[in-house]
Amino acid sequence: MGRKPKTTGPRARDPEAFKSLFVRINAEGWRALKILAVENDATLNALAVEAFNDLLKKYGKRSAVENPLLD
Repeated sequence: MGRKPKTTGPRARDPEAFKSLFVRINAEGWRALKILAVENDATLNALAVEAFNDLLKKYGKRSAVENPLLD
């Protein structure tokens, strides 16, 4: 019997199903990320989600981070 993925059903899109993260970075890093976001027509949130999923993969974990701003 398999488990249902958390990405299905109404609870996955419930704002209460997501947590927030506050990150402080230096000005040069901020500028570089903003430029990267513009060049890729993406948001900083989308870039962060991609980076977190890449980090999980690096350590042999499945990608589990979702962008709550996307449908």
